[in-house]
Amino acid sequence: MSEGAAEFAPAKVNLTLHVGRARGDGYHPLASLVVFADWGDTLTAEPAGSLTLTLTGPGGEALQAEPQNLVLKAAYALRAAAGKAELGAALTLDKHLPVAAGLGGGSADAAAALRLLNRIWDLGFSTKALAEIATVVGADIPACVHARPLLMTGIGERIAPLVAWPALHGVIANPGVALSTGAVFTAFDAGEPAPLDPGGVPAAGDFEAALSVIKAGTNDLQAPARTLEPKAGETIDALAGLPGARLARMSGSGASALALFESQDAARAGADTLVAAHPGWAVRAVILGGAA
Repeated sequence: MSEGAAEFAPAKVNLTLHVGRARGDGYHPLASLVVFADWGDTLTAEPAGSLTLTLTGPGGEALQAEPQNLVLKAAYALRAAAGKAELGAALTLDKHLPVAAGLGGGSADAAAALRLLNRIWDLGFSTKALAEIATVVGADIPACVHARPLLMTGIGERIAPLVAWPALHGVIANPGVALSTGAVFTAFDAGEPAPLDPGGVPAAGDFEAALSVIKAGTNDLQAPARTLEPKAGETIDALAGLPGARLARMSGSGASALALFESQDAARAGADTLVAAHPGWAVRAVILGGAA
């Protein structure tokens, strides 16, 4: 095992999120166009005889009360899949993404654990195999294992990587409030949602084409989230009002939201404007990676 190995856990952004009626088992079918930002957490590993996790960074304290972090759940699942219960590592998660924010932070961290431990334990699982292992840990984690533009369907376990999708410039903002995913879905269900039509796999070669695809979709959880938490709506509206913002939309179940811009300079200027107006918010100009 190599010492000081590290893996980046990028924020997951839902550019679109269509949700259907809950199934008999309580899970919701969905179809979501997902991309990943150059903002996230970092997981490192050192040799050890057992599996341990230390939390650091500005978001680490919020996770201290969790009985078992998703990172450890993913590590145990990987070890079980490999049939090697003796494997260990001292993991450290440097947490920067806000918690319960609609950015898939916990799922991204778990996916980073699968990629990192697969590498340092020399297990040889393919990305597809890691994504299958991830399904036993959480519905969003298979997408985060791939960490590239993709269409996520089923309850999140079906992944179709996009072959044509450009890198996009944006600003992510979080108003500092946690929004319960379960509460948002309960509010969504109260609206008697229609059956889901997942549609086809999108493709775009440049910013304008991508913007057209995104505008043709919605985030079906945005309206119930705005009703539950006024700060979610305030964040979307603040992003939409930034100079040069071409679209603003909530990510996941909120309360984080994203605005898209035509250039990196425009996004950085927008982030500066938002920080000045809302100094208590978490604001970041980001690049959302394109298809490889």
